[in-house]
Amino acid sequence: MSPVRILVVEDEGAVGRDIQNTLVRFGYSVPDIARTGSEALEIVRRVDPDLVIMDVRLSGAMDGIDAAQRIRTSYGKPIIYLTALADEATIARASKTEPEGYLLKPFNESELQSAVEIAVSRSRSREALENREEQFMSTLRSMADGVIATDIVGNITFMNPVAESLTGWRFSDARTRVLQDVFKITDRSGREAPPFAPRRATPGAAAAAGGRRVYLTTKGGARVPVEDNSAPLKDSHGSLVGLVVVFRRCEEEGEDVGPDGAGADEAGAEPLKEIVEGIADPLVAVDRGWAVTYLNRRAAENFGGGGALIGADFWGLLPADVREENYHDGSRAMARRERYSFEFAAAAGGRWFEANGYPFGEGLLFLMRDITERREEQERASRMEKLESLGLLARGFAHDFNNILTVMLGNLSLAEMKLPEEVDGRAELEQARAATVRAQNRVHQLLTFAKGGAPIRQRLDPGELLREVADEIERDPRIEYGFDVAPDLWPLEADPGQLRRVVENLVRNAEEAMSAGGRLDVRLRNAPADGTLRESLPPALELEAGADYVVLEVEDSGHGVGEELLDKLFEPYFSTRADANATGIGLTVCESIARAHNGGIALRSEEGRGTTVTVAFPAPEDRGPPPGPAGARAQAAGEDGPAGRKPSVLVLEDEPLIRQLLVANLRQGGFEVTETEDGVETVARYIEAFDRGEPYDLVITDLSIPNGMGGVKAVEEIRGVDPGACAVVSSGYSDDPAMAEPERFGFAGVLPKPYQPKQLLDLVRGLLELDP
Repeated sequence: MSPVRILVVEDEGAVGRDIQNTLVRFGYSVPDIARTGSEALEIVRRVDPDLVIMDVRLSGAMDGIDAAQRIRTSYGKPIIYLTALADEATIARASKTEPEGYLLKPFNESELQSAVEIAVSRSRSREALENREEQFMSTLRSMADGVIATDIVGNITFMNPVAESLTGWRFSDARTRVLQDVFKITDRSGREAPPFAPRRATPGAAAAAGGRRVYLTTKGGARVPVEDNSAPLKDSHGSLVGLVVVFRRCEEEGEDVGPDGAGADEAGAEPLKEIVEGIADPLVAVDRGWAVTYLNRRAAENFGGGGALIGADFWGLLPADVREENYHDGSRAMARRERYSFEFAAAAGGRWFEANGYPFGEGLLFLMRDITERREEQERASRMEKLESLGLLARGFAHDFNNILTVMLGNLSLAEMKLPEEVDGRAELEQARAATVRAQNRVHQLLTFAKGGAPIRQRLDPGELLREVADEIERDPRIEYGFDVAPDLWPLEADPGQLRRVVENLVRNAEEAMSAGGRLDVRLRNAPADGTLRESLPPALELEAGADYVVLEVEDSGHGVGEELLDKLFEPYFSTRADANATGIGLTVCESIARAHNGGIALRSEEGRGTTVTVAFPAPEDRGPPPGPAGARAQAAGEDGPAGRKPSVLVLEDEPLIRQLLVANLRQGGFEVTETEDGVETVARYIEAFDRGEPYDLVITDLSIPNGMGGVKAVEEIRGVDPGACAVVSSGYSDDPAMAEPERFGFAGVLPKPYQPKQLLDLVRGLLELDP
């Protein structure tokens, strides 16, 4: 089988190529990348891809949604949308094109692979179903026998041309009728016969199977001798969904409805009873006063009481709130002879049912389907939709708020640097700066919860990080704390901010579980693949065989959790605390961070005896110490740069306050700075300097520039001129792929907002290999 062909439509060249390379690695064919909507239409016409991955926001007159609409209308291709920030109106527009899915930027490789696999599977299944349906319908239409299909209560859903000819009814008129109105049959004496034949046959075998012989009264009143057979239609679960009747004209001579002229009622009653009793779902018939007149075996089992329920009030079988919500609408549907449906939760067992009512005699016939799995899936989908919506909100909020925090944190840090230690108010400045850092952590926590933010990894000493947290936390005097770090602890390749949040969240949860005091222990240990510690770790961690891990354990002597709640503890918004400040996101954040680092998390608890949470992070193969300040690119420069000049830095930042702060910090640090506010200007300035033989030593770019060229595109064009260009990406979007894997986008380092002046200068000096 040839590989699935995928067209990627993305105006950011580096992002498009990254998606292309990832898909090719997964075994897909990506013959081309389109950068505009018009280019995408041309490639679809020429290449005929199986799937289109479309960025919502494209440069040019045609955005991604317009292009997708044209591709869907003209070529019928399935679409997956890529989006970073989308308002409600944009999502509503995109939904009208019926996409196969959405990928919220940033996304990881597994999310991309899953989205593509699901989209391709759905598309192929849909095509196969459409082909089968078309072949089946073509077969039915071309048959020499008449075929009529109905739903569960006899409403006509299909008639082939032969059936139209024999009955005198056009399908367009008959589809609003019940079977008895169109297929009126009698025995030889003129007595009405039931529409259910005593023998069953498959379509096309009416005569061969020896079907009964009856007389069909056409729409025009003619009486035509026919031979018919009927069979139940069942879905893939075995539940009855309707009936199919196959009939053909025959000679008048021959056997009538029953042997020796037996009555129609006797001939048809037994098959009908078998069909109804064989229905896998509860079936209940009620009269116009809502009294139960019939219920099948499954309904009797569900409601209890069996035959004693005949004559009982239908609404009395259901929870009281169901009657209050549906009685009026149900009575109106009965009076108007309309279909009516509602959903309800059974009083016992926690099962959900959908009750579909159909006009039946003077009352209604209710078919009740168990929809518990569907409801649970809807609830899961609703939770995921809320998280995705929160992800969109969080990213926009994080970007804007981090920009504000950058200005606050930078100016507070500058003020601290300028003011002497003994000056009045210095302590208040330090407190304000510390509060700003805590605000930064809260923003990152929200982002991690909403989307599982991609970690910005660096080599770090987890023991040192734990000691910092132990020194900073405000300890509860009723709790005895213990922090234990193995002396030979391995380093980690991890996001220090996210690792800190895991420790802080778990410590906070443990403290809250010991309202009356107790003991809290935090341990960091090595867990080699062949070590004894590995054997004692919880299987729920799902650790990779043969891999080494660094293990964090947080153990408390609190109230513990019952076994029935253990599976729910990592669910979003679930909390065992009843107070108003309980958010239910702490453990969800920890799980997101652990998974994003290719690690695992497990919880062991016993009610009344405390809880232990274990988190495992994979240890790097290179166990060397964390690197010092020296960076990736040597400029062969002293403190004053090449030829005695100051090192030069080109800055791209559209926010004036941040740009001013950035320039002031760099100049105070001894650097020559050129500032720009749009990527086009940044590229032009770099090329000018490069052509003079004086390329900038470093470029610091903001990731996103509204209505302009951002950092990724700008650096892509700069490196096209100077492959040795050294660049740093800075953004409040801390979970963007360019921040998580900067090397893939041509960056030598990252500077997440907000940052302090020291962090900025340490990074710049490290990359340029200058003395601190």
